[in-house]
Amino acid sequence: MPIRRPSASVLRGCFVLALVIIFILAMIPMAVVPEVVSFQDKLHHTAAFAVLMLLGRGGWPARTTALVAGLIGYGVLIEVCQHPLTTNRVGEFRDVVADGLGVAIGWLLGRSSALRWQC
Repeated sequence: MPIRRPSASVLRGCFVLALVIIFILAMIPMAVVPEVVSFQDKLHHTAAFAVLMLLGRGGWPARTTALVAGLIGYGVLIEVCQHPLTTNRVGEFRDVVADGLGVAIGWLLGRSSALRWQC
């Protein structure tokens, strides 16, 4: 049985909620997480922005270009805010690159037939 696509309004609400949660997580003191790989932080960035892109494309399917630009800008905003708003975090260009990679992955996954919703 095919999975039904959530409504655009549900996906938009999840997108906004994810934006807020990701910003909060980026601003709170870093948790002590066991490091499995040296680039684990970049994997977190990539995954978060892939999810944002998938939710955004589902909520605003005709606004892909605006979503890409907006999410890259959001990633930059997070990195810029980390220095003045936190005591133990620093903005990093490589984090923005990981965010962009996540946006690209989300865009590609959204285009793939494996994730197409049945109406």
